[in-house]
Amino acid sequence: MINGLILIFGAFLIFVLSTLTGGGASLLLMPLIAFAVGVRSVAPIMTIGIAMSSSSKVFFFWKYIDWKLFSWLFPSTIAGSVLGANMLAIVPVDFLQIVIGLFLVSTIYQLRDKGTAGGKKKFKVWYFVPIGFIIAFLSGLIGGVGPLMNSAYLSYGISKEGLIGTRAANAVILHVSKIISYTWLGLITEEVLVYGLLTGSSAVLAIYIGKLILARISYAHFRVMVVGLMVLSGLIMLWSHRNIILDFLTIFSL
Repeated sequence: MINGLILIFGAFLIFVLSTLTGGGASLLLMPLIAFAVGVRSVAPIMTIGIAMSSSSKVFFFWKYIDWKLFSWLFPSTIAGSVLGANMLAIVPVDFLQIVIGLFLVSTIYQLRDKGTAGGKKKFKVWYFVPIGFIIAFLSGLIGGVGPLMNSAYLSYGISKEGLIGTRAANAVILHVSKIISYTWLGLITEEVLVYGLLTGSSAVLAIYIGKLILARISYAHFRVMVVGLMVLSGLIMLWSHRNIILDFLTIFSL
């Protein structure tokens, strides 16, 4: 009972923050779910919760979704997520998480480019096909890769509401594909389903409140918050693997 309350309250705060920063709930949810339920169930519980939260974002931000961009992401997202989920049990993911963490920290350099919503686009829409596949594959392996794809969205020149809505529409496909794969593999137990639904239900209310706050934030401030969360997410990932990094540095220095 207490674990359920911790998960509901913690998820609420995380999803309010993720709405204001373009995503990133997964990396913050990982330690929360691990503390409340246990490490073994993190990936499937988080997948159910984020599938529900992403569905609510699609509902709240429907009119801002870039459907052209979504159509390019759709097939690669399905392929990548299914492949990653099916390799979950056989691929060591610690090294991948360290690499992702380093990349996320490096995105602080994006703050030098102020950028404007709907401004000149650095990214062409077809770039999202390989990017979407890689992100979906990593998400299937790890359970979530946080705001890893936000760099591409910002470089594409999308609005703050468009980023959240389009990202959420793609995330629905991603996480539903993973749920199907996890169910096929027998990873969706009754306990996983209950905690996943608790997480998702808390997220729906959080996203509605986050949307109200987002309307009062300028694009410039939104961009800073997006990049800031990416850097924070990267630091969290690196800190969680600090022992592996220290062991590697020790061996390298010999």
